[in-house]
Amino acid sequence: MSNNKYNGTKAFLIARVSDPSQRDALPAQELRLKEYATKLKLNYDYRCFDETAYKEDRQKFQEIVTEIQKYPDFCIIVFDKIDRFTRDGSSEIVRIFKDMVKDGRIELHFPSDGLIIHKDSPACDKTRLGMGMVFGEYYSAAISDNVKRRFNQKIHDGEWPGKAPIGYMNIIEGKDKNIVPDPERRNYIVETFRLRAQGASYRAIAKTLREDGFTSNMKVPRPITQSQIEAILENPFYYGVMRYNGGFYPHKYEPLITKMLFDKAKAASDARAWNKTKTAVKNHFTFNGILRCANCGCSMSSYNKKGHVYLHCTKAKGNGCPQKNIPESVVMEQVLELLDRLHIGQDVVEQALESLKNEHDNQQTYYAGALEKARHEYRKYKNRLETLYADRLDGRITVEEYDKYATEYRNMVEELDDRIVRLSNDDKSFEIKAGYLLELADKAKTLFENSQPEEKTKLLKLLVANLEINQKRLQFNLLKPFDMLIEPLQNGNWLPGLDSNQQPRS
Repeated sequence: MSNNKYNGTKAFLIARVSDPSQRDALPAQELRLKEYATKLKLNYDYRCFDETAYKEDRQKFQEIVTEIQKYPDFCIIVFDKIDRFTRDGSSEIVRIFKDMVKDGRIELHFPSDGLIIHKDSPACDKTRLGMGMVFGEYYSAAISDNVKRRFNQKIHDGEWPGKAPIGYMNIIEGKDKNIVPDPERRNYIVETFRLRAQGASYRAIAKTLREDGFTSNMKVPRPITQSQIEAILENPFYYGVMRYNGGFYPHKYEPLITKMLFDKAKAASDARAWNKTKTAVKNHFTFNGILRCANCGCSMSSYNKKGHVYLHCTKAKGNGCPQKNIPESVVMEQVLELLDRLHIGQDVVEQALESLKNEHDNQQTYYAGALEKARHEYRKYKNRLETLYADRLDGRITVEEYDKYATEYRNMVEELDDRIVRLSNDDKSFEIKAGYLLELADKAKTLFENSQPEEKTKLLKLLVANLEINQKRLQFNLLKPFDMLIEPLQNGNWLPGLDSNQQPRS
């Protein structure tokens, strides 16, 4: 072939890589392409795309194709190899170049494969191009599969494969990559969940924390936004679980909050979904934190609507609970009926106090035993998770079996962790005096009616445990000594527990 045939012809030299392992190949591609263009005395324009680094570079390839389409004269397109032409290139781009070849507007040159495709190319050359494209697509698909497998392995090893969420930072320790809490932002994350658990709106949280200096973790930090606050509150990563492709997996990094705080913030979000307000919710509701749904065991949250307070199940377990929203007044009426039947005389005060003191001592023993049991169960399920993972690595169980049982065990570990925190932090002090007990019994209803919601909550904690609502019927266990002081009931609007001496739940 005479070099004079292409002397001065316009040529576009295109070097591309689409996988991180090939970045070092770009200089070699450039050298070969320019040597080839010099040999043919082409008037070349060199373009280089590292498509692993920037999304913009993927768009640049489309832009060069558009530029070639608009070029008015015949030109040559040079790729080092066939797979540089087809791999990760859309079928539409391939079709455009083939049509331009067929019309005689361009030629495709692949120097390293010794192949030139023009409008009069023989069938053998076209077949070589087709086979090269098939092998290029196969190689690209194989790389994609390897990347997916590598990501899945990282996830099952508790490693997050991408950029750390705000509040954390990616670091390199020697040859290893790690994620650690961001010392500048970790406290803002905790405060975000704390404010939400108190009922603050996304807007109020963002405004407060912006004023305190909370910024994004972008290359150029900007003040935190309302949408970023919402994303933070929905991300389980902060208590130790990462969400990936619809699944949930425990990670190996330091949690910034407890699962309990995450759930409290979620419950507040669920409550606000029923009661949209423009400012932070500062009201304390009587039944928050002490009333549960009898159907599913989730907390009942309170919310204001048109000046009235309603209760609704948070449905945090997502199990389709049938519990309907209930006016607080319906529950309050049953509590007042209970208090109206509470009576005590001076002659039984000492007996009642002794019974209460004994009950307190029994509760101390109960809590200690329950705490030890919860810790034992926690260790058991943690060990099961470790054994299960070893079985998966050794091929004794399938990935599907691992995912099934691992999810079950992780849920148990989270539930036991919450139980341990509750048992460890519960206030079990003994403070009731004789005078207070007399006043409480004789004036319980009046005291309750004239108290603020916070005081009403404390009073109910003294009287009852396991407070639940089943549709509109209140259920509970009376605590000692008040189980001895209630007159027989004449109606069935509310249901005391069968055993009024039961211990509070763990």
